[in-house]
Amino acid sequence: MFRGACHGRQMTGCGILLLGPLLLAGCGGSGSLGGAGEGAAAVPRPILDPIAAFAADPPTEAQAQVFLADRNETVTLRMVRQYAAASGRECREVRVSQRGGDSLRLFCRAGSGWIEARPLIAQTVGQ
Repeated sequence: MFRGACHGRQMTGCGILLLGPLLLAGCGGSGSLGGAGEGAAAVPRPILDPIAAFAADPPTEAQAQVFLADRNETVTLRMVRQYAAASGRECREVRVSQRGGDSLRLFCRAGSGWIEARPLIAQTVGQ
């Protein structure tokens, strides 16, 4: 089949060298066959920040009230917009309404989770 450096008995070792990268490339896929060999890394970690959790899975009405323990305050969250960033990542902008006023927070998909991103353009929230 192959001509070149791999002949006879060496074909097995050379074939493994040729197929090795292909086999390893299959390990990084996000698809699942439901096999028992799936590792713990495939399970997404829970999102601890309630604002990030809202951005990751907004309710159908795109608004919710959550309690922020670190501020001892209930805030209203509203989905402002969802878009695909220039990087290709899905991003969502959330308006946080609290006693001290409104603020915008931006979250973008990162692998199987979401991270808070720094907006490229500073925006002020109108009253």
